Amino acid sequence: VFRNYYVQLDAQTDTTLRGLRQTGRLRSVFNVTWLNFWTSQLNVARDLATNSVSLTRGGPLMARGPGWTTNLTFGNRATSRTRVTGAFQLRTNDDGANVKSATATFSMRPGPRWTLSVSPYYDRVTEPQQYVSTLSGGRPVTFDNRYVFAFIDRSTMSMEYRLGLTLKPDVNLDVYAEPFAASGRYYDYGELLEPGSRERLKYGTSGSILTVNPDGSQVVHVGGSNFTLRNRDFNTLSFRSNVVLRWEWRTGSTLYVVWQQDRAGNEVVGTRVGVADAFRSLTAPGANIFLIKTSFWIPVK
Repeated sequence: VFRNYYVQLDAQTDTTLRGLRQTGRLRSVFNVTWLNFWTSQLNVARDLATNSVSLTRGGPLMARGPGWTTNLTFGNRATSRTRVTGAFQLRTNDDGANVKSATATFSMRPGPRWTLSVSPYYDRVTEPQQYVSTLSGGRPVTFDNRYVFAFIDRSTMSMEYRLGLTLKPDVNLDVYAEPFAASGRYYDYGELLEPGSRERLKYGTSGSILTVNPDGSQVVHVGGSNFTLRNRDFNTLSFRSNVVLRWEWRTGSTLYVVWQQDRAGNEVVGTRVGVADAFRSLTAPGANIFLIKTSFWIPVK
């Protein structure tokens, strides 16, 4: 069934001198090479409960709950003229984190002069501990500051294209293009309840009052203080491309002719993105740059 395989069990942890675990996992790995030289690997890890020294950006410690991470990768024969690889990830934890991502690469050599590859990527992430801001006027237990966090529902879609063409031994054409789209929706704002905890005082509960304005900003009244949280939702489009013609017009001397596009657009909207949004980036406003560059080899005797 297999040309070869291996099974691995390992553990990893990182603790401070005070014995606080910052990272930690127990992992199993199963890797195989099939008879047709395709490869596959499956990782399943138990992520341990940890304490972060960085989540509050210089404030008190904040805990992270335990969870699970699963990774699956595969690919065909490495020497094949047509290459196919892919990877999938699923991650969850007790705080409400949920990550689903998929990426793949399709590459081929139709002839000795051509190379072509396409690499799509998509992820959907729910992050429960997205840092927002540090505000004054907090409770004494959090050192008179408010460490504000939120959930974020984020999605990303991109598609990377690469083309290489050898026109002559000294003339090459390279093309790179990547449409990209990302979005994020913030919700369930709250502040760290106490140092070393992963619990939050969710605004709009436990005696606090939350008012949402028409522009999406939120006014919070808690503990005799009032403050406003701006609308942080986003929807970003981006398209970047390069077309490069390279000519070595004499030994050691090269001429480059380059056309570059850089397009971008932003909206305060948290709608999830997809394939259509990535290609919508081609119509976003941007700049076209045309560049000619040459280098000279000066022989020195």
